[in-house]
Amino acid sequence: MAIVGLRDQDRLEGSSNYVIWKAKMSFLLDEYGLKLYINSVVAVPQDADQLKEYRKEMEKAKRFILDGVWDHIVSYIAGKDTAKEMWDALATLYQGTFEQRKMFLEEKLRCSGCRRGEGIDPFLTRIQEVRDQLAAIGAMPQPIELVRLALNSVSKEWQVFVQSILGIDKLPE
Repeated sequence: MAIVGLRDQDRLEGSSNYVIWKAKMSFLLDEYGLKLYINSVVAVPQDADQLKEYRKEMEKAKRFILDGVWDHIVSYIAGKDTAKEMWDALATLYQGTFEQRKMFLEEKLRCSGCRRGEGIDPFLTRIQEVRDQLAAIGAMPQPIELVRLALNSVSKEWQVFVQSILGIDKLPE
């Protein structure tokens, strides 16, 4: 069963798409009025009618989360009693790996110097790929950092070009 508003390719696969999945799922749950079930512990009502509505909404929120993950992840959250417990279990499982991935990509960006004999296009494409991977996990580097990195990382054959860029008072936007 596919969730309305969440495509199969948007389902949680693991740490590689956790940040994006979390944002999309949060918006989706909010759209259906269920976000409170992942943000806080909701007290179980005592009134029979309210209890019936609570159970219905809690099950719906849990179902959204279950339907939003691939099968290999279900075992980590299936036994949880509330949507918040499921949400927190996924955060615990993938949040730490997010920080590790961010650190890895930032290091990869810093070490992505221009290789001997490499043209400028492949070099800048590699920087853009790492930038895009960082953006996908919510850690977009500042443009000035990318420019500084690119200018400091080119091979000697491009130094004349770099010096001409550095001689310009105001770089175009």
